[in-house]
Amino acid sequence: MFRSCCYSRLLRHKETLIRTRRNLILGIETSCDDTGAAVIDLSGRLLGESLSTQLSTRFGGVIPTFAMVFHTDKIQGVVEEALKQADVTMEDVSVIAVTNRPGLKGPLIIGTDYAKYLCTKYNKPLIPIHHMAAHALTVRMEQDVKFPFLFLLISGGHCILGIAKDIDNFTLLGEGLDGSPGEMLDKAARNLKLHSLPNMRDISGGLAVETLAKKAVNPIKFTVPLHNERNCNFSFSGYKGHLHLVLRRLEKNRELPFDSQSVIPEASDVCAGLQYAVSKHLCERLQRGIEFTEYKELMSVGSTLVVSGGVASNQFIRGSISRVCESLGWKAVFPNPKLCTDNGIMIAWAGYEFWRSERGIIQPQDVFQVPVIPKCPIGNNISQEVTQANLKCKWVSME
Repeated sequence: MFRSCCYSRLLRHKETLIRTRRNLILGIETSCDDTGAAVIDLSGRLLGESLSTQLSTRFGGVIPTFAMVFHTDKIQGVVEEALKQADVTMEDVSVIAVTNRPGLKGPLIIGTDYAKYLCTKYNKPLIPIHHMAAHALTVRMEQDVKFPFLFLLISGGHCILGIAKDIDNFTLLGEGLDGSPGEMLDKAARNLKLHSLPNMRDISGGLAVETLAKKAVNPIKFTVPLHNERNCNFSFSGYKGHLHLVLRRLEKNRELPFDSQSVIPEASDVCAGLQYAVSKHLCERLQRGIEFTEYKELMSVGSTLVVSGGVASNQFIRGSISRVCESLGWKAVFPNPKLCTDNGIMIAWAGYEFWRSERGIIQPQDVFQVPVIPKCPIGNNISQEVTQANLKCKWVSME
């Protein structure tokens, strides 16, 4: 009797392991210049991942044709490495999730086509994933964040403020009108020649600016864009012109000649001032968004803000946003910095969210009908309603 009970328990345990092993999500990400893949199980547990990052700083930024060739060379190895780490094969995978929108067209094609190939070869369904939605949802992998929540996505390609009501239901409050914070910081780093400094050649421009800013003695003041505009949109093009004027002024005031190929002595002060102005701009647009959602009763005091995207790894910006949220009675949450940048884990997690909700699943015979969409908005845009509300805000101090 005892042996029979033990055998039954072992059999049930073995069956559970088999079911778990065969219910896996493979995520693939190639929307820009990072080739990523990850495997998670149906409990949301990460089993394996791989990420190959292009050294785009050596080319002065992302070059789409170079990125496309890089993805072509790397994608098979990245996927195989993620499966190897998870100790599984493609036969064990239940579904493949892949970024098909938005992003650079060439890189998107590489990732989506490879996912379609795997789906066809191994008879697996496909879940197409919106890149920005994946950024917004990833925090739920680590923290118990309930819908609805406010999200701020800040990266090298996007700047978006909106409301996540469900995994496929988003409302846009504001977006970048002329670029993104990550792109602007990258260009600022190039103009300041920060990558010529020791140990900075292959790090992102944003991280280079953040690193130098910590050494500032007398930060230089930059103008905050859209300060008097009563909306939640963002603007970053003005920073580039202002930086040019600052550099010209510093050169004019310099008493001794300076090697134009070297980093200027005032670089740390410039970086600190620029970083502060970007943080202030983000916080002002965010504050109006929070007050608008409360005014329209879309959200309430004590709600949650999720901040993600590559720029969300900046600790100064994180701290500024957290202080603003705390002052307004909100809670700011951030994914692990590793999950803020583009990676396969966030795509696998988004696939997991759709898989367990039984939504957005494309059967193997239909995968070749899935398009690649380089430009794709996230949800319903109500930014005009924010403008019409004409809310005047008393700005929260970032100090």
